Amino acid sequence: MSSLPLKVQVAIRDHWAREDSPLQNALRSLQDLLGHDVVVEPEWQLLVAELDALYADDRGALVVVVAGCLQTWAKSMTELLDDSAHDAWIETVLEKVPMRMRVFVEVAGSEAAATAWSEQRDGFVVHLPRKRIFQPAELFPVFRGDLLACFGEGKTTPQQPARAAGTAGDWVGMEVDTESGRAEVVEHPIRSQEPARAKVEFLPSVASLPRPDQLFLRPPYHLTMIPGHRQIELQCSHSPSLQLLADYLKRWCRVDHSDTRNPPAVQVSLKQSAFGLGEMFDRLVLSTENNMYTDKFQVTSPMVVALIEGVLGYTLMTNNGGWNFRRDTEFRIL
Repeated sequence: MSSLPLKVQVAIRDHWAREDSPLQNALRSLQDLLGHDVVVEPEWQLLVAELDALYADDRGALVVVVAGCLQTWAKSMTELLDDSAHDAWIETVLEKVPMRMRVFVEVAGSEAAATAWSEQRDGFVVHLPRKRIFQPAELFPVFRGDLLACFGEGKTTPQQPARAAGTAGDWVGMEVDTESGRAEVVEHPIRSQEPARAKVEFLPSVASLPRPDQLFLRPPYHLTMIPGHRQIELQCSHSPSLQLLADYLKRWCRVDHSDTRNPPAVQVSLKQSAFGLGEMFDRLVLSTENNMYTDKFQVTSPMVVALIEGVLGYTLMTNNGGWNFRRDTEFRIL
């Protein structure tokens, strides 16, 4: 907090944290209706780094706008939860947030504001537009429509055409949506040679580098697999690679019927990166530690390696204390 510009610190105190501020009043109204806490803790250092150029003439205005956007979001959520016309949607929200509602604040990759539900972070994400905002209240219909779309109402997403199955030799990558960070395997012929990457001769300035969740979408991509007795940990510089592996393994994971709770046979857990502003994962843990009283299911390295090499197109570099993979071909963007 002390590393933030003084005007930003003062604005946070006056427009965000003050008990009788419009934002806090809106959050209290939402909490009273919901019946439990609403937790919103912005990463101010990262937000300032992303939006500072837009508010360089008045950094205090940046905080006022962020507070206004969250106030508008809270009012949108409150009105929807209080509307009996959306009973099924309300039930879904209450199932998703039985104890507390977590809200994350990020900067969108475009000039469009948005909000969405994140299963990995178990909370709502508010995407602030990458442009200067003068009337945050104008985002009310945007947030309302996106909130309804989170759980099956409102906007619809067009279906992607199905892809025909190919051979393992045809799989060299996947397509990545830069807005959502989602990835899917694509089929295209393997190129015999990739153009040589330009060598960096001078250190770039910190200000010239994009934030980590954007920078690491570029190759080379590095992935390390660390096998263990009851778990396998994957560490990767390319978040969508881990996302794809997690989604695939969760989809095809068996249920452990020897446990009356019927948990998944393997716990598949994505871990949020400590760096960046967007939803970026740098670790994936596959574990059977919760099934300690039975050896019915195990996590095996060969299957994971087959996915890393055969589907994601990574190449094994070394196997010394950990399996180290690398991919130099850039994943194509949708």
